[in-house]
Amino acid sequence: MIKKTIYACVFVVFTFGSWYVLKNYRLKEEKLKEVLFIGNSYTYRNKGVDQHLGELVLNSNESSFNLHFNRAAQGKFHLHTHFKNSNTLAKFGEKQWDEVVLQEYSTGSVKEKKSFFHYGKKWAIKIRNINPKAKIYLYATWGYKKDITMTDSVFNSYDKLAKEINATVVPVGKLWAKVQKITNLYDGDGAHPNRKGTFLTSCLFYEVMTRKNVLKTKDTDLKLPKYLQRKLKKYAHQFYINYKKNNG
Repeated sequence: MIKKTIYACVFVVFTFGSWYVLKNYRLKEEKLKEVLFIGNSYTYRNKGVDQHLGELVLNSNESSFNLHFNRAAQGKFHLHTHFKNSNTLAKFGEKQWDEVVLQEYSTGSVKEKKSFFHYGKKWAIKIRNINPKAKIYLYATWGYKKDITMTDSVFNSYDKLAKEINATVVPVGKLWAKVQKITNLYDGDGAHPNRKGTFLTSCLFYEVMTRKNVLKTKDTDLKLPKYLQRKLKKYAHQFYINYKKNNG
């Protein structure tokens, strides 16, 4: 009886040990993709879109993604501010980024269009100078709570820039406009995201960047109730299915 128990333990250890080694071997074989977010408080608030996204990726039930997230984000920054900022340029120079997310100041894409398009194009050139195959995402944000119609103008600017620099728009503001009718996503100032807003944004980024179903990820936010995380994931998933149908 003792011998059988010992054999069983050895088998269990060997079996799980082999799975662990194989899983890690597979991850090592996959190329690590380095992702950089360049933005402001809409990016870093509530721990940050990049951090929530990283946790969703690490806790996917579908498959493993070898993605590593970084950010260069400072309050009230525009694309033109980042382009001339030593800290941003130092972070940008650290790696040959595979994917870069660009986010303009909240009203920058509407009230300062000339600068937005000019520096959006300059960033695209800079990114592809270090990696011609780099993928660029444009984080299309939302209108203010008191002026939700601003969302369409913001999206239109990002969409136009995306076509000019061969980038992919992440239509966060469009998603917010729908979900805001169900639950509040704004912080007290009516501009910045609350915790729900940041988590919802991260869920949409997950869908766009991995092309996988965010509903098949574990509950990762320790501050949001699990039922609420699942609702927000469902909103993001259903929205993106319809968005893809309508936008090719």
